[in-house]
Amino acid sequence: MAFRTGSIVSGLTLFSCFGCAEQSGAGYPLLDGACGEYADLGAQTVSLPQDMTLFVFQDQSYVWLCATLPTESFGAVDLVIDAPGLDGPRNLHVSAQLGEWLAADEDGAPETAESDRWWQVSGWSANPVRFNGYQGEGDAHRAKFIPSEAREFQLSKAHFGSGPWDLKFEFGLIKLPNGDYGTVTFPEDTASSFIIQAE
Repeated sequence: MAFRTGSIVSGLTLFSCFGCAEQSGAGYPLLDGACGEYADLGAQTVSLPQDMTLFVFQDQSYVWLCATLPTESFGAVDLVIDAPGLDGPRNLHVSAQLGEWLAADEDGAPETAESDRWWQVSGWSANPVRFNGYQGEGDAHRAKFIPSEAREFQLSKAHFGSGPWDLKFEFGLIKLPNGDYGTVTFPEDTASSFIIQAE
């Protein structure tokens, strides 16, 4: 399987897949929140801010995205995708729970952790932020989470459609060099586009 990286013009990046049906015996990514196998699969790589790397791999049916995270990061993410199979851009949310809603709908996100809007997703999955029990007592009793190595998606071409997929990432709870937690967006210029050509 080979990829072609198109030129970057006005913030537009294109990745195309040729010979996807000729998948080698190297296998496929496992949706486990680790990007270690992507290099052996010949995945395309993209440099993100904060020394993060995005791996892009696809076959005839699916696109996989795997973004490495800085050490001690939790890496919740909102991925806004606009693709031919959708009626409008959708926000694919990954934290301790998965969620999906129209990107333009300011009231679409679940309002509480108990909302029935969580887990109403279609055509994709991702590894959530890792739950690790509870800590504290009384009013301070709360869920505990452990940092993630990477955030990984698997997206169905049957659902999102063939053709250009416009992707915008916003990663939260990223450990910054100064020790604080912050946000990483890609593309950094929100007016730019990152396009994957799903074929």
